[in-house]
Amino acid sequence: MAKRIYGKTPKLFGLSVLHPLNLVLIVNVSVWILLLLEGGRGVINYYFGLNPSLVIERKMFWQVFTYGFLHNVSGDFLMKFFHIGMNMLGLYTLGFWICRYMNEWKFLALYLIAQLGGGICVVLFAYSGHFLGIVAPDSVWDSYRTITIGASGGVFGVLAVFGLMFPEAKFAFPPVKAKNAAWVLIGFGYLFDMISYLSIVGHWSIQFAPFPVSNSGHLGGAVFGISAFYVLFDRKASLPKPHFIRQEEDRPKEVRKKLEDPFEEQIRKNRDLLGILRETKDKSEQEKILSKLQAKDTNLCPPPTFNTEDPFCLRCDWLPNCALRKLKEESR
Repeated sequence: MAKRIYGKTPKLFGLSVLHPLNLVLIVNVSVWILLLLEGGRGVINYYFGLNPSLVIERKMFWQVFTYGFLHNVSGDFLMKFFHIGMNMLGLYTLGFWICRYMNEWKFLALYLIAQLGGGICVVLFAYSGHFLGIVAPDSVWDSYRTITIGASGGVFGVLAVFGLMFPEAKFAFPPVKAKNAAWVLIGFGYLFDMISYLSIVGHWSIQFAPFPVSNSGHLGGAVFGISAFYVLFDRKASLPKPHFIRQEEDRPKEVRKKLEDPFEEQIRKNRDLLGILRETKDKSEQEKILSKLQAKDTNLCPPPTFNTEDPFCLRCDWLPNCALRKLKEESR
């Protein structure tokens, strides 16, 4: 597991404000506030949103990256909050678990690469559609002069990587396994765009308005995110299976044992510690033992999830922290 050393820094959502997840959150919210203060004049979106025509014709190449820090501020308050709220919620929820098994700064690099990949893909799709005459220059579909903003390219990269690390985890929405989630959402996005396009050009009696999302940005983010993961993740380490995933143990015993090897040393340390605690009947002595082993700047799981028989807990280098917390609760 990645070590987290931040010293005594303020915390946000249980993590240091210097943790990459919080840094991304702070930057995005700060830019969102600037957009609100701008009052919808569009200057920031013009220079930093992703407009393929400006990237190609005016060499504003930075837009393929900066677009990911901008979010919609039009409509009522709920609509203003919805775009950034959904993106940051997805990033934080998925990124929290990925960072438990991947160095957080590598995770930040992965996220930014996915964001960049989403922007590159938007430009390629838009220019191809413009060059071939398939998509009108000002169409809502990733087109040559349409501005794209939002962190969803990076978020889809994180979602795709989450699916690699925890393939059997199940989402409430979409109700699919994590390994399929990114591709199901992208597929439905393209399918809806196709239906919308056909309903308009075919003059159907019922026409479907196109949904203003960038499917090519989502696709590029997912592809670049996975590519970055295979470069940045320690290939010698096995992909984890934390306690929140409920799946059948369908692998042969030899394979399961091999997958646990990277954590064997930590498991052995924790089991030795638990054995010492069982032999030490005096709770004050137990507290002294655990106090010497406390890790700093931890982000512990909720108390009810602590279980000394849980493989996830046994793999965790924060087990002494959880054990001391439980001991103090029992002493009250």
